Amino acid sequence: MSASPSAQPLSGYRVLDLTVMTAGPVGTMMLGDIGADVIKIEELQDGELSRSMGTIYVGKESANFLSQNRNKRSVRLDLKTDEGREAFLRMAAQADVITENFRPGTMDRLGIGYEAVRAVNPRIVFASISAFGQDGPYAHLPANDPIIQALSGAMAMTGHPDSEPVRVGTPLPDFNAAALLAFSVTAALLHRERTGRGQRLELSLLGATVFSTLPRDGETFVTGKAPPRLGSGHPSFCPYRNFRSQDGVLFFLACFTEKFWTSLCKALERPDLASDARSVSNVARCAHRVFVDEELQAEFDRRGADELMALFARFSVPAARVQDLVQALRHDPQIRHNGSVIAMEHPSAGRFEMLALPVNFHGSPAQYKRPAPRLGEHTLEILGEFGFAPDEIERLLDRRAVADMDKESA
Repeated sequence: MSASPSAQPLSGYRVLDLTVMTAGPVGTMMLGDIGADVIKIEELQDGELSRSMGTIYVGKESANFLSQNRNKRSVRLDLKTDEGREAFLRMAAQADVITENFRPGTMDRLGIGYEAVRAVNPRIVFASISAFGQDGPYAHLPANDPIIQALSGAMAMTGHPDSEPVRVGTPLPDFNAAALLAFSVTAALLHRERTGRGQRLELSLLGATVFSTLPRDGETFVTGKAPPRLGSGHPSFCPYRNFRSQDGVLFFLACFTEKFWTSLCKALERPDLASDARSVSNVARCAHRVFVDEELQAEFDRRGADELMALFARFSVPAARVQDLVQALRHDPQIRHNGSVIAMEHPSAGRFEMLALPVNFHGSPAQYKRPAPRLGEHTLEILGEFGFAPDEIERLLDRRAVADMDKESA
């Protein structure tokens, strides 16, 4: 299906989304934000896994599910039945993109893998996300975000020198993979427009996370040594870490160029630090980071956070208070100004705040048309759009190959 002229880049493209949890759903939500018609194919009984995960609910709706499934419609379809598989392939024949993150080989065992879909739709873009890759020594193993953090090397460089490695607070592997999914699907659609050919895409949480270790990878290849854990510090820059003000406020200071270091010394009226052999260059400061950090902390112990932030701003020194997520999302003036938080009305959950797409398309802005769908909310509507006659839909309902929202208890 070719994209029709529209104000949004992906208007006119249909995505059948079989992904669950976070990486796939966030990636397809991004596609939906820029116009794609994203159709969630969900299990008949309980639907997508994240509908029942986590501990925060708005009524019966999981906050996890609500936050990463806007701009989608929901179909309940049993892919384990012959009728369900036939219905899926009939939809796939008219789709532009299929996304899935089952265990490698599952789609083929169900009879709806890439080759089966390509047989009915040679132009399909078929994207598979896995934990480790579609094959290889780990491909059969279960995993999620922290498992990938542990394996990739990301966890080992996170934490304080005198403590064990810790998990990064945000699900880094999932969001790396989500961004790559949106990027790769869009690139594959562009390729198809130019050549007429669809293709299969394979990406993994492990690959996405290993890629995110740039530029630590280059340092590791050159030195043969793993980056050390430095708490909030950095192996290649100094000063570049958290400090504390006189009134106990934690803030991050990032002097990653000589210009910023010189500006900091001027702000603190410490020309001696600028000329001291132990701090005259970044290489020297990294070699004598204890001396540098102690000298700076002594200066900060004499000034409150407001004074320091004003001073850093005046002298153009990169610094910021360490905010928790409530402070960032609800109160930070720049985050609010950027429009990073939006609100949508959900039929059962009511008003629900969530994060906006962090790209400003000046000529084709993201649109937030639909809140996360209720399970099976659009089953009948979508089957009709794909050409299923009323009697065919009734037969699928009777055979329990599909279900709509009103038959959740059936």
